[in-house]
Amino acid sequence: MLARRATLRQGIICYEVITWIILWLAFTNRESYVNPLLEVKNISKSFGTVRALSNVSFDLEKGKILGFVGDNGAGRTTLLNILSGGLRPSDGEICIQGKEVQFKSPADAMKKGIAIVYQSLELVDIAKVWENFFMGRELTKRIGPLVFLDVEKMKRITAESITKYGHTFNIEREIGELSGGQRQIIAVTRAIEANPQILLLDEPTHGLSKRIIKDIFDLLRRAKEEKDTSIIITSQWYEQVRDFIDDVIVLRRGEIAGHFDAESADKVKIFKLAMGLAN
Repeated sequence: MLARRATLRQGIICYEVITWIILWLAFTNRESYVNPLLEVKNISKSFGTVRALSNVSFDLEKGKILGFVGDNGAGRTTLLNILSGGLRPSDGEICIQGKEVQFKSPADAMKKGIAIVYQSLELVDIAKVWENFFMGRELTKRIGPLVFLDVEKMKRITAESITKYGHTFNIEREIGELSGGQRQIIAVTRAIEANPQILLLDEPTHGLSKRIIKDIFDLLRRAKEEKDTSIIITSQWYEQVRDFIDDVIVLRRGEIAGHFDAESADKVKIFKLAMGLAN
C-alpha cells in the first residue's frame, strides 16, 4: 500500500513538473506566436519638402516572401534603405519580433538580422570574387599574439557556397571581369550565406536574362526552404516577381495603393494602381 501511494505521489509530481514546463515554454515563446517577424508602422520619409514615403505599414511573417511593385519614384528603394539602416525614417517605427528597433547603419541592421542586396550590388570591381564575398566581415586567425586574415578559409567557403547553389566561378577572378548575371548571383549568394533573418533585394531582376532570373529565384527559394529566411523583393513590374512572392504591395508616390495575396492578385489591377489609373 505504501509503495502504491509513493508511486502515485511521484506520478502527480511528474505531471505537475511537466505542466509547469509547458506553461513556461508557452510564456517565454509567446511573442513568436503573437508577433510577426517584422512590423513596419506608419513609416514616412521626407527629403526637404519632398515626401518620399507616407505612412507605410505592413507585416512580414517568418519564411514569407513579400513583393513591392511600383513605377519610378514610388518609394521602393527608399523603403529598403530605411529597413536596412541606410536611411532613418522621418516618422514611424520598425519592430522585429515585437520589439522596436532603430538602426544606426547597415552594419547595425545586419547585427539585428537584416541584409540587403542593392540594385548597384555594392561589389568592388578590382577585388577578387572571394574578397568581395567576405568584404566587411573578413575571417581571421590567430598565430600566437598576432592576428592574420584567414585567406585560405575565406577562399574555401566562397568556393563551397557558390558550388552549393549550383554555380561555378573562378574565385580568383576580379568581379569586374564577370557578367552582370554572374555579379548578381555572387551578391545574392553572399547575402544568403550571411544568414539573415530578413533578406532585402532591390530590383534584383533588372536587366537580367530569364535564365539568370530563374537562377536567382532558385537561390532565394532554397534560402526560404532551408534557412526559413523571410524575403522582401522590389520590382517595377509585377510580372517579373508574381510567381515568386506570397504577397504583393503596390506603392504609388510613397503610399500604399494596394495589398494582395498571391491568389487574389490581378496583374491588370496592380498595373493600374501603380500607374495611378485606379483607386
